[in-house]
Amino acid sequence: MKARLLFVDDDLTFSPMVKEYLETQGLEVSLHHNGDDGLRAFRQGEFDLCILDVKMPFKDGFEVAGELRELDQRVPIIFLTGKNEKQDKLKGFGLGADDYITKPFSLEELNARIQAILKRYQIQQKANKPALKAFDLGNYHFDCELRELRLGDEVSKLSAKEAGLLTLLYEHLNEVLKREVALQKVWGQDDYFKGMSMNVYITKLRKYLKGDPRIEILNVHGEGYKLVVGG
Repeated sequence: MKARLLFVDDDLTFSPMVKEYLETQGLEVSLHHNGDDGLRAFRQGEFDLCILDVKMPFKDGFEVAGELRELDQRVPIIFLTGKNEKQDKLKGFGLGADDYITKPFSLEELNARIQAILKRYQIQQKANKPALKAFDLGNYHFDCELRELRLGDEVSKLSAKEAGLLTLLYEHLNEVLKREVALQKVWGQDDYFKGMSMNVYITKLRKYLKGDPRIEILNVHGEGYKLVVGG
């Protein structure tokens, strides 16, 4: 599968060239020219890496990165900037940036840095990969590696977080999955914003599983969630 990149840069001339080049290198690039559009795209999709220009009107790259980190603590971030000031770099790394590239830069260098980060990130994902490869849940069959949820001939492709959360619920079948456990294992951090995000993903999983009325994901007030399969 192609790695998906979110690219936010207000340069209307150079950024399309960067997008075109990266796509020739086998990457899928979603390009946006302001922070609000970039954040909207991030909320609606799944991305393997984000490239953010620092100097943008209305909402700069640092502000965008701060909001991205509230949504996802782990997604790699590369900052692009025309500045070469130490304080800017320190601020970027303080926001959890994985790399910081000063303009002008070569497209080959950018791609090399992207590939290095993706490789490191994939190694980390494999290290955290659940041993469970597939399981049956009511009338559904879920392939953890392909992230495919099958009901008869109908197949749904789950995002990485949806798959991680469903697998974790299954591993706690008929038991309470503590909210803090799910947040740490799937989101990498237990905080209010991640909790709000998890609520959305629970709703998505309920929709995926509505084809078998015996399956329920119950809210356990003050504790977490319980996946149950009725008789």
